[in-house]
Amino acid sequence: MGNNNTGFYGYSSESKMNSNAINRNVPKNRMPSSGKFKVSKILGIILCLLQLAASVAFVYYVKTVDFLDEKYFYGLIGILSGLFILTYVMAHPKKMFVRRLGKFISIVVIIVLAVGSYMIWKSPLTVTGKKVSNKPFVVYLSAADTFGKFDKKTLSRTDTNIIAVVNPKTYTILMVSTPRDYYVPIEAKSVAPNSMEKLTHVSLFGSGVAYSQDKDPLSAAEWSIGGQQGVYWHPGNQAIMATLKKLYNIKVKNKDYYYAKVNFTGFESLVDELGGVDVKVEDNFSTKTYATYKKVSPERKEYVYKKGTMKMDGSTALTFARERHSFGDGDMARNRNQIRVMKAIADKMISGKTLVNYNGVIDAINNCYATDIDLSSMAKLQTQISTKSDYNGWKFMSFSVIGVPGKDKSTYTGNIHAVVYQNQDSVANASKLIAKALAAKTQDDAKKLNKLVKKYTKAQAGQ
Repeated sequence: MGNNNTGFYGYSSESKMNSNAINRNVPKNRMPSSGKFKVSKILGIILCLLQLAASVAFVYYVKTVDFLDEKYFYGLIGILSGLFILTYVMAHPKKMFVRRLGKFISIVVIIVLAVGSYMIWKSPLTVTGKKVSNKPFVVYLSAADTFGKFDKKTLSRTDTNIIAVVNPKTYTILMVSTPRDYYVPIEAKSVAPNSMEKLTHVSLFGSGVAYSQDKDPLSAAEWSIGGQQGVYWHPGNQAIMATLKKLYNIKVKNKDYYYAKVNFTGFESLVDELGGVDVKVEDNFSTKTYATYKKVSPERKEYVYKKGTMKMDGSTALTFARERHSFGDGDMARNRNQIRVMKAIADKMISGKTLVNYNGVIDAINNCYATDIDLSSMAKLQTQISTKSDYNGWKFMSFSVIGVPGKDKSTYTGNIHAVVYQNQDSVANASKLIAKALAAKTQDDAKKLNKLVKKYTKAQAGQ
């Protein structure tokens, strides 16, 4: 009786020979080790679970910034779900190539989602504030006359005061500029009715609530005109925003009335980050800097401007926007130039290249600006508009209010200052333009508005 360890003829060597012969005829890659297969399968499943976690995190961050339309958001969920199912299925086959490919896809997806989540987390689009919608809204744009880090708790004068009416229905932005020295009645609490002030000083009244050193609110009767010692103001923009709203009789709800404020350092950095801006110069002139800008030596630098379209860096654009002594109509000319610079910046800001580089733009002006706009909703609105068939870019229109130079008393200081008295016709025309810009619904309405802007501007030029 043969031994179990022997071959047909009772020899153990015969059994080994037959076994070797079988092994030689079967390729190694078709004989996977069950242990290695299980390890490979478990690793694939672990990567799938990590991919699922990364997908959930990414979807959460995308939802937090609310950047995508609903259909695109659910489309993103569908794509990520499909990738998870694909990689999970690929983790099970016995073919090594399929399992390896599945692991590779999982690793790539995990890395991409992790980087995307981090970028959204660090993105300025996560800044909270009032959301914009597809309805017309108003933004008060201002430049504070300070350099360096922007302290939101410190009040400062405003060198630029622009009301921007944004109408997503007609793709129009109307910018109405008001001279910084315009003599206007102050709209602020704790200020006596009909108190007059140059516009740039109104921002010094903060939110319009005066208080003592003990933080107790004060009435108008409790502090004397002239800004007595011991009177303070809560930081904010409400006073100047309310003043402009009443001046132009702007019919807009507070939820649709926003502000964006930048100081001189932030303005200069913004223009440089955008790669400079192309600004139209009306006439040849030259001027020296008002202050030492960040890239200028302590000596006052002379800037030369030539008639025509001129490429400007941050310092050049800032000096151009501030200059008034080189012009016969001084503050009014500065007003027009500020509008030109703002339009040039706006053109760059909504370009595709800048939309991709919003992080870089915000980083450039970090600590130099303040706004109550939810930036993610702004980006979302631009994305929605860009996909519309009739969209062909934003149409910018501008109108600068004029007045007569003079001197009068300042409520804030109690002293006599240079002011610009209101031109009532100009203010009335600006009010009409703002109202029509908010009410426009069609492209025909936008064309009529543009003609009216040109009509009023031409009429003012003849005065």
